[in-house]
Amino acid sequence: MRIQSNDLPQADRIESVVAATHAIANGARTDIEIADQVPGIEGDDRQGRYYRRAAEILGFITNNRNNAAITTKGQLVANNPSLYNPIVIASVLNLNLYQKLLPYIELHPEGVTRNQIIDYLQLISVANIGPSMIPRRISTILGWIRTLGVIEQVGERYRIANAIIPSIPLITLNDIDQPILPATGGLHEFEAVEQRISSAREIITIYKNQARLDRANNTHMQLVNIVAERIRVAGGIPKSNQFIDLASTLDQDYIFEMKSTTVENVKSQVRKGISQLYEYRYLENKPNANLVLVLESPLIGDNSWMIDYMENDRNIHLVWDGDNNLYGTGRTREQLGFLGLLP
Repeated sequence: MRIQSNDLPQADRIESVVAATHAIANGARTDIEIADQVPGIEGDDRQGRYYRRAAEILGFITNNRNNAAITTKGQLVANNPSLYNPIVIASVLNLNLYQKLLPYIELHPEGVTRNQIIDYLQLISVANIGPSMIPRRISTILGWIRTLGVIEQVGERYRIANAIIPSIPLITLNDIDQPILPATGGLHEFEAVEQRISSAREIITIYKNQARLDRANNTHMQLVNIVAERIRVAGGIPKSNQFIDLASTLDQDYIFEMKSTTVENVKSQVRKGISQLYEYRYLENKPNANLVLVLESPLIGDNSWMIDYMENDRNIHLVWDGDNNLYGTGRTREQLGFLGLLP
């Protein structure tokens, strides 16, 4: 989904969006009532409208004809009106604008300039966004995520901050047409992923349903969280979408599939994981991405032959859990050093 004009915030300061949410939780209803409780915009109903609209976009409030009301999520923000509140950070990062922008910045570890960001956003915006809108909003766009510590400015360039969002286990991309890994091919790669996802809607529905079942399993989510934490420590950004468990870019691109296993289902789970990883890589248009299957238990006995099959024949890295530690073969330990695997 391309960037729409409604995706571009007009409220300059994210901290004042939180203050506006707090004001609404305390009874402010109209734009002027909101403005009067936000330092710096008192008496300015136009600014009150901007900040009310920003809180609405983030899901903190609802609004009906200039009559604002707090939501359940907004009440949680009002109870903890801190920029370190994970709900605030996650709500901002879930906006379509930032789900498109952050992978672009991530692709350039040396940083990108303000003008490069403007050019990129204009490239992936709908045609009816005028040429002046993004340049007028760019200070606000960058200001929100800079204030939250997601990006940092070094000279004239912006880059992903080294200590990226420690309070959020992983970033979830809501739009499955959005590439989960940085799009090195620019708009062409966005279009290629969109086309492949569109052509595979039937299997995508199956994968989404399977992912919902998997993620209801505590062991499955534990595996996701362990790997995501190690990616963050290594300086990467762990990401997921509605059907891919985990993906990240460090020195290379990586796609992970987690599988909880039992003695009875280990063969079927491994086979399912292998096919999913290959199809995910195709759908994401990342032919060189490294594929990693993470299992709840090691492959032993009659199942040990699958280790050689996966790693040497299929070129899929195998990782398994053991008491909250991750293990791997010598080959995988060497190639996935950032995971800190044990022998």
